[in-house]
Amino acid sequence: MRIDKLKYLFSVPSGNPELTLAQFDANTRQLPMMYALLLVNTWALVATFWNLAPRSLAFYIPVALSVLTFVRLVRWRRSLSKRPDAPTALKSLKQTNMLAPLIAMGFSAWSLALFPYGDAYAQGHIAFFMGITVVGCIFSLMHMLSAAFNVTMIVNIAFIVFFGFSGNQVFMANAANLVFVSIALLVIVSINYNRFVSLIASRRQLMHQQNELVRKQKETLELSNENHRLANLDSLTDLPNRRRFFSEFKEKHHLAAAGKAPLVIGLIDLDGFKAVNDMYGHSVGDKLLVSVADRLRTACQGDLLLSRLGGDEFAILLNLDLTDENLMQIGHNLCAVLETPFNLTEATLSISASIGFARWQDGIQCDELYENADFALYSAKRSRDVGSTHVVLFGEAHEARIQRTKLVEKALRNVSIADEMGIVFQPIVDVNSRRVLAFETLARWTSPTLGTVPPSDFIPAAERSGLIDQLTIILFRQALSHAASWPEDVRLSFNLSAANIAKTDYVRELVDQIRNHGIAPERIDFEITETAIIRDVYQAQEAIAELKRTGVRISLDDFGTGYSSLSHLHRFPLDKIKVDRSFVTNIGENSAGYGIVKSLLNLSRDMNIDCIIEGVETEEELAIVRSLGGEMVQGYYYSRPIPGDAVLDYLASLDGASEEPLLNRA
Repeated sequence: MRIDKLKYLFSVPSGNPELTLAQFDANTRQLPMMYALLLVNTWALVATFWNLAPRSLAFYIPVALSVLTFVRLVRWRRSLSKRPDAPTALKSLKQTNMLAPLIAMGFSAWSLALFPYGDAYAQGHIAFFMGITVVGCIFSLMHMLSAAFNVTMIVNIAFIVFFGFSGNQVFMANAANLVFVSIALLVIVSINYNRFVSLIASRRQLMHQQNELVRKQKETLELSNENHRLANLDSLTDLPNRRRFFSEFKEKHHLAAAGKAPLVIGLIDLDGFKAVNDMYGHSVGDKLLVSVADRLRTACQGDLLLSRLGGDEFAILLNLDLTDENLMQIGHNLCAVLETPFNLTEATLSISASIGFARWQDGIQCDELYENADFALYSAKRSRDVGSTHVVLFGEAHEARIQRTKLVEKALRNVSIADEMGIVFQPIVDVNSRRVLAFETLARWTSPTLGTVPPSDFIPAAERSGLIDQLTIILFRQALSHAASWPEDVRLSFNLSAANIAKTDYVRELVDQIRNHGIAPERIDFEITETAIIRDVYQAQEAIAELKRTGVRISLDDFGTGYSSLSHLHRFPLDKIKVDRSFVTNIGENSAGYGIVKSLLNLSRDMNIDCIIEGVETEEELAIVRSLGGEMVQGYYYSRPIPGDAVLDYLASLDGASEEPLLNRA
């Protein structure tokens, strides 16, 4: 029990973070004043003994003690602006508790060492210095009882021993007086300290109760807000979510069906967002979505309800009687808002958007209206691939296309691909030697029920129905069978869709087909569009790397019509780029197309990549391409697509051919 009492008096209490921090806060206000008092008293004593004591006692020792005191003063002063955690504060208090008696011993020893050099007045100053300093320290350390006791014990013992046995009645009386004063002060300080500890304990209990009450109130409020948010708001963008959107959609559709208000639905999809996720990560993608939502929210004022359906897809509902032109203008304005680069902390990002609108008409149900908007969005995204508009309003032509698409998909599910589908080949020619370098494989389908179905119809249908992989393998086998009989220096060029390169195992199956037909992989060119690459950049990289390891070559098809970026040329091991025919048509009159073709040819030369110009149909177009340095071309000027069994005859007809267009003999 006695040991615990001594420990209580002479050590810093631990295990009570609130008390520790309260003591630390009190010390940050009081200890700088204590150290300042000590400095003032010290140099007042130095002034008294300046001409009496040796230089070491009158200058060097007090300077050293003052430096130590000033360092401690500054350290505690700085603590005013930065409150530490409880363990750090406890460490600081223990350090003070240890240094306080040492500093007291230093100053006591120094002041007593001056005693022999002074007269009665100077010696009285020493007694005054020690007495007033210990009183000041007791009050300054009143919130740190252990340090107050330690300092008092050190100074009083030194004072009593030195002055109590000095034989001078005045000094002996001072010593006795100091003892009584110190005891009284320590009793008062102890009482105040105990009250301080009790106050901290009471405050801790009160704060705990208050915090518990606040916590429960906060939990209740958060739960209520969370339930509302989860039910109606998107957690990332704070826009109405999919549930809220369809609830509003059904309500507004009911009003439209009752003839009370017009209704237009718009679906917005971001172009290039997946590439941002792939290159910068989902955290940056989320930041981009928040910025997109902010811009759209600002643009969609009034009677426009903006929602986020999920991923990078947004939707709007309009209860306005708008003309087609006004509706399209709204769409273009929204797209323009998103085309301004987004300046995020991690990067400056550029994306675009496609929008599909559908207007309610009598008899159209909710699901049908939504599907119409979705088809318009699909049409907008496909039209962007060929450089057209990015806003589409569903109309009669789209309705006809939907019906056509349904017929194509139905026929495709029942088709015997090997019997009804075939391939033709179009040559890629060296304009200088007029030698055929390769043949591109083009798919053809003649349906017994639908007639001739263009690839632009049945390839997307095959992708949607999941038949694209089967279709690709069958047509690739046909192409390989024909290419096996071609001269060794004539290459086979074959197109792959986005779905084909989405699975590494499927890529390996393509490679197996090449080996099974006994064709050197070096004779195969796989053409991949920019759109296919951008759908999943990392998977595209993996698929292309797998193909390149076998020796095949990779061409980037329709370059410049999708999400063109020079990063594609750097990030992927490409061997060729194919410039889309849209830049070549009327190139003599189209200065923009002329400049693009020229730039792409120069770029390909600088990067040591072959460049094939597609769509060359006239002698004028060929002459311009040759003047720009183009060496490889493809188009009707040389030949229309030809059947596989006519390729060898076509090649034979080229021997000794004149400069007349090969089209005339194809």
